[in-house]
Amino acid sequence: MKASTPSLILFFTTSAMVVIFKLLDYDGLVLFGKSIIIPSLFIYYFVSNNYKITFFKGLIFLLLFVRDVFTTLNISESPKGAFFCVLMVYVMLLYLAQKDFEYLKFSYRDSISIFILILGIGSICYSVLNLELENLEMDFSLYVLFGIVLSILSVVSITNYIKIGSYAFFNAMLMCICFIITDIFFVLYKFYFYNYAFMLISIITQFLSYFFMVNYLLEKDKVSEDLNDN
Repeated sequence: MKASTPSLILFFTTSAMVVIFKLLDYDGLVLFGKSIIIPSLFIYYFVSNNYKITFFKGLIFLLLFVRDVFTTLNISESPKGAFFCVLMVYVMLLYLAQKDFEYLKFSYRDSISIFILILGIGSICYSVLNLELENLEMDFSLYVLFGIVLSILSVVSITNYIKIGSYAFFNAMLMCICFIITDIFFVLYKFYFYNYAFMLISIITQFLSYFFMVNYLLEKDKVSEDLNDN
């Protein structure tokens, strides 16, 4: 068994238990379980990466953990604190994705695919934000900004995979797809129409997005190490 395997088992086990606790309406256990998710993934990443981590990537894990802390505290500042933590994570992931994107060369055929991708993701973002949302916790312009950042991150990450189908970009693409699904269903059950299934889908895809994000970061580190060795 690899040294990183126990933390990965802990992540999947805890994720499954959180979903079960949510089904049973054990909110206290849900919050306790969610507090284990990010630390277990951090340990998995840290051990898998030979006990090395940059400040930049460490900050991503920290922001996600702080986001869960805000959610657990459930105070008046929690929605805004959690919102800006996730927004900062998206911006940082966008920074990583665009560094790969700027070295790619595109043909005319690629530009058509990118245009269709932008149109599709933009339409999804516009459709969700155009719903008659109620009881918003922050100014609507912040949600628009959030949607724009996530849309750009998704377009860049998916384009990277379409152009160069590496395992790292594959995980980045799945990460963004899960981000989109998570945030769509969060908005739907939180501000539009409460539905238990919507909430469960949002939670499950959130956990999956974390898993794909860690795989993406690990694969990027492997590529960087290979380049340094050469």
